[in-house]
Amino acid sequence: MTHGHELRIEPCTRGLVDGLPGGEQGGMRMRADLAVLAYCTDERPLRGLAALIDWRLSGGLSKLLRSGYCTGAAGEAVLMPARCGLPAERMLLAGLGAASDLTPARARGAAHALVRVALRLSPRDVVVALPACASDREIAEGLLVGVVEGLGGSVPTRGRMLGDEDGEVGPVAPIRLPGHSIPGGIRPENDVCRWWVVADPRTEGRLRRVLEGPLRAAASG
Repeated sequence: MTHGHELRIEPCTRGLVDGLPGGEQGGMRMRADLAVLAYCTDERPLRGLAALIDWRLSGGLSKLLRSGYCTGAAGEAVLMPARCGLPAERMLLAGLGAASDLTPARARGAAHALVRVALRLSPRDVVVALPACASDREIAEGLLVGVVEGLGGSVPTRGRMLGDEDGEVGPVAPIRLPGHSIPGGIRPENDVCRWWVVADPRTEGRLRRVLEGPLRAAASG
């Protein structure tokens, strides 16, 4: 049996604070195992899904930021348990650095790194909440490409890898997103680890179109 990852794009709506669509019973929402909340040092207050979770926690995440325990610095990762009433059982606050410093290429690299951190936690399923700066469509694309690359795939965009200088890509590989698995699963007891990328509704359609394009394996080396 082939193990892998399934990636879906989900628009950020208020209903997500109660769980993700896809429960076994119609209309039911489910809790993911892990929520990765990506945010920047200059993102105050939090926005998107992180803001909704902060609201449900009565400002608990904002208190951590004000205390200096979390800053959003690039590479920062803070894992914490999540209580009932939140869309995941565990939360990972993932820093991306300053939004003003993010380029599509840097966004791509940062997203790749946060996915690798998440994979080390052996999640059952994951929701990745993009930061406020992802309302910029090129930054959003860079983040999405980084997520896909972190899972072992790549997304050619307009003839080149987004953020690449030379535009070279590797040979065609049997990768399908969304709705199909990427080879290279992380939990042998599971067939597919599902990933939801929660995006600003203004960029959701664009990100879906990125995934619908031809997909190729990442260049080796």
